[in-house]
Amino acid sequence: MDTAAIFTHFDTLNTEENTVLLLSNHLYQTVSKVWSELPGVKLVYEPLSVQNKDFLDLLSTLDITIKCSNQDLLDNLTRKQGVVIGTSNLTTSFIKSAFAKGFNNFLTQQSRDVLKITNVLGNEFSQTQEFSKEETTEDILENVQHSSSQSDRQICVGTLQSLQELRFLKDRIMDLKWKLPSDVRLSVELGQEFFQSTFLIATKIIGKEILDGQTSYTVDMSMFEEFACYLDTETNFSVYSRSDSTSHCSLYGNTGDEEDLILEGEIGEVDTGYWILLGNAGLADCRGLDMILLDKDYRVVRPRSPSQAFSNSLDLEFSLLTVSA
Repeated sequence: MDTAAIFTHFDTLNTEENTVLLLSNHLYQTVSKVWSELPGVKLVYEPLSVQNKDFLDLLSTLDITIKCSNQDLLDNLTRKQGVVIGTSNLTTSFIKSAFAKGFNNFLTQQSRDVLKITNVLGNEFSQTQEFSKEETTEDILENVQHSSSQSDRQICVGTLQSLQELRFLKDRIMDLKWKLPSDVRLSVELGQEFFQSTFLIATKIIGKEILDGQTSYTVDMSMFEEFACYLDTETNFSVYSRSDSTSHCSLYGNTGDEEDLILEGEIGEVDTGYWILLGNAGLADCRGLDMILLDKDYRVVRPRSPSQAFSNSLDLEFSLLTVSA
C-alpha cells in the first residue's frame, strides 16, 4: 500500500491529537458486494468496540441496521438510526432504556427472551427471530410457522462472516423467500471479520528506547484502552512507516506497563514524533478519536464527514481508498 500521501498529511498536521482513526473503503466495497447479491435483505452489524459517532452515522447512511446489546453503545445512538436491540445482555433497565430512546425491535433467539421483554413492555415491541447458519431451512420454516407473532414478522437467517459464505446464504435466502409468506422480512448479520481491516489508526511515536541492541517504541494509545478488545484475541496488526529500513522491534502502549505490548515484529525505523499506521484495527475502541476519510488518491478528504461522503448511499463517485492491510 502506497502510504506516502498519508504520511505527508500527518507530517504537516498541526494538532494536539496523537492518535487518529482512518477510514478506508473496505467496508464500502463489502457492503456494495453484499447488497448486489442479496437485494431486499436487511444488513445488520453489531459494533463491539468502535463507537465513534461518525462511524455510527456512516452505518446508517449505508442503510446498515445497528445491533445494540449494551448501554454504552445505546447512549451513542439516535432515533434517526436503524437499530435492533440484541438480547445477549438483556436486563430490565436496558429494555426500558432502549424503549425510551424509541427502539422497540428486539433480536430474539429463545422464548425466555420474548418473555423477559413482554414482562417489561407488554406487547409494545416487535421482534426479529434470530437463527444460526447451522439451523436448516426446515427448522426455520417450522419455527416461523409456530411463532406467536403473526404481524411484522422478521427473521435473521445467520451471520455472514466472509464473502466466501455469501453463496451459501444467498441460496438459503432464495429458498426461504420462495417458501415463506411474502410479509416475512429477512436480514443477515455481518460478522466482525468484515470490519477488521476497515480501519487504520495513525498514532505518534512518543518514546524510543534501545537496550542491548533491541529497539522498543511507545505510542500514545494502549492495549488496556483503545485496543482492549484485542486482549483476548490473537492480534494481527499490520504496521506501516515512512522508512524502508526495517528491524525487529517492540511497540508498547502509553501506560508504561510491560504487559501493554501492542506488537512485536519488523517495523520501519522511526523516531519520537514520527507517525506510524496500524492496520487491521477494526475492533479498536475509537470513541475518543477523530475519524477522517481517505479518497481514492490516498489524500485526506477534508470537507466531508463520513456520512456526507456517502450521502448518495453507494455512489462510486465518493468511494474511498482500498486498503489491503
